[in-house]
Amino acid sequence: MKTKILTIFCSISFVLISCGGDEEPFVEMVFDPDVSANKVELGQPIVFTDYSKGVASRVWTFPGGSPASSTEKEVIVSFSQEGPITCNIVATYPQGFTETKDLVIQVGNELYARGIFGFEDTATATDAWKYWVSDGTDAMKFTIDKTQGANGTSSCAKIEITKPNVEIQLYTKGNSKPYNAVLKSNTAYTFSFWIKSPTLTSLMAAEVSNQSDAQKVFKNFAWWSPVPNISNTWEQKFIDIPAQDISKTYPTEGQAENAYTQFKFRPSTVGTYYIDEVSLKEVK
Repeated sequence: MKTKILTIFCSISFVLISCGGDEEPFVEMVFDPDVSANKVELGQPIVFTDYSKGVASRVWTFPGGSPASSTEKEVIVSFSQEGPITCNIVATYPQGFTETKDLVIQVGNELYARGIFGFEDTATATDAWKYWVSDGTDAMKFTIDKTQGANGTSSCAKIEITKPNVEIQLYTKGNSKPYNAVLKSNTAYTFSFWIKSPTLTSLMAAEVSNQSDAQKVFKNFAWWSPVPNISNTWEQKFIDIPAQDISKTYPTEGQAENAYTQFKFRPSTVGTYYIDEVSLKEVK
């Protein structure tokens, strides 16, 4: 949507009109960046265009894109990783003030942001993932391991269990879009994650559930308990979520607005889990 503000300029505004003396030329200033599509396939080019008027300069940012940034009015970008991606433009006007806008696009069928659910962005991932310990102690330590990752990536989640027989939950429940996913009615999904442990052989549970401030009714879409056969080698685990009529649970929206992942731990001994590349994909 265009931003167009018409006011008289005596200090800073979006239209220049003389404040006395010789008339200044009329300069229309409009902020109007746009993108050619809201969803693209992996590797498919997408066009970002700045239709703004009166701009002195601009900077586009495309996380994980090629190019990763640009100052051009029109940019053709492709992405090599699936997921929702928040691109950004900052436009600067001659008077020095700026306008900024995020443009969220969907690349492929992955519904989770990779920086959070692939643990590539330490600050974002640690802020998005929360945990709960049943006895209120420090029985778990959650960090991002930057020395290794699954499936050729460079980072993963490190979950150190320091006290046995205590239930611990690690989740993204408190977040909303675009951190978590929107599930549509009558659509099938596949939930997956990579996991390994040098000492622990099973996980209490892995699940995908929905709940938000607006949609207070809790619904579980996927539940795997226990997750068996964990070894010291990275292995990808899969859970299929069949198509469901979500409108029966959420009739107003007709879809789940905040589907999040939750892992549960309760090992009988201390140890460490490594989890990476948590994924929720729409089945095509």
